[in-house]
Amino acid sequence: MYYNGSKVFLISFIVSLFTSAIVCVLFIFVLPFARMGADKVVPDLIGSNQEQARVIAESRDLLLVVGGEEENETAPANIVFRQTPLPGSVVRSKSTITVFVSKGSSDVTVPDLQGQGLSEATVRLTELGLRIGEVKSEENAQFEKDKIISTIPEAGTKVKAQEAITVLLSRGVETAEVPRIIGRSFSSAKRIIENAGFVVGNVRYEVSTEFNVGIVMSQNPVAGRQLKKGSAIDVVVATVLE
Repeated sequence: MYYNGSKVFLISFIVSLFTSAIVCVLFIFVLPFARMGADKVVPDLIGSNQEQARVIAESRDLLLVVGGEEENETAPANIVFRQTPLPGSVVRSKSTITVFVSKGSSDVTVPDLQGQGLSEATVRLTELGLRIGEVKSEENAQFEKDKIISTIPEAGTKVKAQEAITVLLSRGVETAEVPRIIGRSFSSAKRIIENAGFVVGNVRYEVSTEFNVGIVMSQNPVAGRQLKKGSAIDVVVATVLE
């Protein structure tokens, strides 16, 4: 009886010891590895560039995959703007995080071309992915001839790539030489003034002993001066005392 009881006790002790050893092994070696395979919190990769996102993911024992590049109005080029799973999600070790990288916006800002020549502006627009559209012109005293006054759309406007930009060129100010009309009859002087691209301005009559009646005695501006076309030329016409 005593022998059998001792034997049973010894067997039970050995079994218990073996079981305890297995449990210890599980706690010490197996469970840590089991935990390593789960409870990985997905980091927030939005706002990182592709290389930064890869380093962050790998530091969490996760894999990074670029799902593609897309145009984005708010995120600069080469920056992660979307990811899956979402930040804060819990995944297994070696899980994949798919990110989408911004190609930036396709919109282009119209540059300030004021004062530039047409060839210079063409090169500038081409570099930005834009092109010259309609070319208009008008007289302008502020800008030299063949220099750009403004654009349509105006500088600073966001437009799509390859959009045509209308430019307004200055024709400068058209001038002509003031003709000499002194000694001419008023009717003849008027015709000469208008043919030269000017208009008759103030007409004043003065008594003269040198000039016959109806003859232009003086003019302002004087002959030979360059003057903007359309300007007025004042004349003084000879008359007699009544």
